Amino acid sequence: MNERSYTVERLIFKSSGHRLIGALHKPSDMKAPPSVVLVLHGFPGMAPILSDVVSSLCQAGFAPMSFHYKGCWGSGGSYSFLGALRDTQKALDLVVDRKDLDVDNLSIIGHSFGGLIAILMAAKNEMIKNVAALCPVANMKAELSTIQAKNILQKGLPFVSGFPMRKAVKEWETLSRQYEPIDYVEKIAPRPFLLIHGDKDDIIPLSCSKILFSKAFEPKKMSIVSGADHIFAGNHKKTIELIISWLHSNVN
Repeated sequence: MNERSYTVERLIFKSSGHRLIGALHKPSDMKAPPSVVLVLHGFPGMAPILSDVVSSLCQAGFAPMSFHYKGCWGSGGSYSFLGALRDTQKALDLVVDRKDLDVDNLSIIGHSFGGLIAILMAAKNEMIKNVAALCPVANMKAELSTIQAKNILQKGLPFVSGFPMRKAVKEWETLSRQYEPIDYVEKIAPRPFLLIHGDKDDIIPLSCSKILFSKAFEPKKMSIVSGADHIFAGNHKKTIELIISWLHSNVN
């Protein structure tokens, strides 16, 4: 199979007055506008699998858009968990105004913390028609101990800007009070919802996706990738095939 030709458009847009950077991969050989897929990375940045997801989505005929939240990987401003929600809304606002994209079939895919954001954004935005979350947290209070939470923060904070531990802990607590995915996942239906989780994930337990799946309404699907860790190392191909097959079955 020949590789599909495509263009990569550098995107620059603002959120809370700060410059965010992103990219839109767009197939060049399609007669009709391709369906856009917003791809959300976790904390602190984009896991390698998401780069492969973006490339594979483009080859499959979709137009994936990815970007970096404030304060990480080239975007301006200070990082913020709560700010990442606002950043994602700005990214959505940007793509829905595009005339060269099929925004009527807009999908969102998030990994880890990006999965949390994907669920929250879909619960509040009916413009999102398909939702996929890779190893997302379900209930931060119940599923992650204080020690686990601080370990995640300590490993990630050196890679983001302007986000000291004190503020990170405070925002983490706010997330757990107001933005638990388990409280929002029911609102995704009747739109299709996909969960993918590795059974060897030592960061976010598999039980999180199982709980979310039990709370979500149809149509829903859950796939457990045997032997996969939190970043699906060594399991990219299998995981991406699950995503693309699911999208093709749900995007008109």
